[in-house]
Amino acid sequence: ARAGEAASLDLNPPWSRRSIAVAWAAAVVLAAAILLWPAARTESAASTDPTAPDASGPPVLTSFRLRIVPPAYTGLPAREQATLDASVPEGSRLEWTVGLSPAPASAALSFPEAAPLPLVRTGEAWFASRIASQPFLYRVEAPDLARQRLGRIDVVADAPPAIRLIEPDSQLVQIAPGQTRWTVVFEASDDYGVMSAATLRITLAKGEGEQVTVTETTRGIAGTGEARQRRFAVTFDLAREGMEPASDMIVQLIVTDNRPSGAQRVEGPSVILRWPSALGLADGLDGMAQSVLPAYFRSQRQIIIDAEALIAEQRRLDRQTFISRSNALGGDQATLRNRYGQFLGGENEPVGNALPTNDAPARPVVAPLPTNDAPAASTTQTPARTPERPPLEEGHSYDDGHDHGPAPEGGGFFGSAVDVLNEFGHAHDSGDAATLFDPGTRSTLSQALDAMWASERALRQGEPAQALPHAYRALDLLKEAQQATRIFLGRVGSDLPPVDMSRRLTGERDDIVAGALAPAPERGPESPAVTAWRALEDRPGARPGLELETLDAWVRQNAGRIADPLSLRAAIDTVRSEPTCADCRRRLRVLLWSAIQPRATAVERRATPPARGRRYLDAIR
Repeated sequence: ARAGEAASLDLNPPWSRRSIAVAWAAAVVLAAAILLWPAARTESAASTDPTAPDASGPPVLTSFRLRIVPPAYTGLPAREQATLDASVPEGSRLEWTVGLSPAPASAALSFPEAAPLPLVRTGEAWFASRIASQPFLYRVEAPDLARQRLGRIDVVADAPPAIRLIEPDSQLVQIAPGQTRWTVVFEASDDYGVMSAATLRITLAKGEGEQVTVTETTRGIAGTGEARQRRFAVTFDLAREGMEPASDMIVQLIVTDNRPSGAQRVEGPSVILRWPSALGLADGLDGMAQSVLPAYFRSQRQIIIDAEALIAEQRRLDRQTFISRSNALGGDQATLRNRYGQFLGGENEPVGNALPTNDAPARPVVAPLPTNDAPAASTTQTPARTPERPPLEEGHSYDDGHDHGPAPEGGGFFGSAVDVLNEFGHAHDSGDAATLFDPGTRSTLSQALDAMWASERALRQGEPAQALPHAYRALDLLKEAQQATRIFLGRVGSDLPPVDMSRRLTGERDDIVAGALAPAPERGPESPAVTAWRALEDRPGARPGLELETLDAWVRQNAGRIADPLSLRAAIDTVRSEPTCADCRRRLRVLLWSAIQPRATAVERRATPPARGRRYLDAIR
């Protein structure tokens, strides 16, 4: 019984309140540690992610930023981009910010044509800057950093200003009667801006011939409008400028762009105000000697076109106007007929509107001019004598209808067969020898003149519709006459005697020496571009080796001839860095094709034939 009571007794010392409080505090801390343990484990897992750069491995390009700051005078804002390639204005400041992890000992921007630009470390980033003055290629380089592709910076040059004439609309202006003022307006434009202050060059030339004096002055002028497109207007007082008859005033605008260093100065187009010399009354022979333009006349085709146009407008014209215009076309037809009539020995007849009448006043008789060797004029008036007919034999009369021998010398009488042309006119030449045309061509021209006469007659009568058939016939005959004047030589085949086949190949050839052919031109070695183009060909079989260093040197030497050498050099570098990239090799081959200069064509010597071919050639000689 006592043993059971002893087992039920608690012999441990009692718990104090302090101990209980400490136990509870320890339990709370342990619970908090258990709750915070997964977050720490996640951070540890993230820090050991295999995709993150290893602190002990090679550096990796983690970030890239390019900031472009154009020159202040351009007015363009600064911009940033995350790509290596860019197109920037000339004179822009380029700022590169590169992130590398783990941080290498050094880094730089490498340029194929210049010394490398070191990158300066600022905290966790690397920084460099440069002024862009010409296009270039570059890449980021660092110890143990994988070879990067080349980036390209294209520089856009500042274009010079352009000047355009707004008023007047022509560069040569004739002064108007009574004009006292003259206004000239120019417009100047530029990609970034034109200075508001410009220069106006004024040249005044006075006089004619060798008596010309030239004075040149300049004055400032202010433009209006925005900087990229300004207008310059000026109004001249002609009297104040010294303008007078027989003088020219030449005005030219000179502007500069707003580039602070090396501003571009451009001279615009010149505009001329001309004041012709006053044509006063001249005395003596000076007034008679005037420059006369050649007499132009309408062609037969133009007469037809005008006649058809007149017929189309007949309903809209009154009768008097229609007849007047038709009569004018008849005058043109007469002028053309007289022109072609000269080829047949004819003379120009006056082309007028009035027809000859029998009541017209007689032409005055012009007395011959006196000369020293002329016989003295007789003061006694002798009555005119009628030429007497010679006596005829018995049984004959002048009206019996047959010939009575040669006519008497000294002229004829009324009703006699006299030479009317010699009596009342004059001849330039004989009718048959008046032209060099053959009889057929002369006949064609004569028919054309007849058709022109019929056309003229209808036009004079106010009937252009009836004149058209004759005008078309005249045009066809003129074309036929023009074709007839051309000389055509017929092809005559050669009539050679037959070849005596028994004497063929029987001649002696002992002293015949074959002429030596000129040496074939030596073909120089192929350029590295051609060799590389063939090596890049994607086809089975043996191909020449791809020598990229030699090709790169060739591109540098021929950079002035190649359209885009930077793209070609970048493609070469890409193939060098990634030799297994098929797209890169194809791009390089395409660029090489445009850079290869075709070889000049030359006559190539025929290959030497084999023995059998030589025997055949010897047999047919």
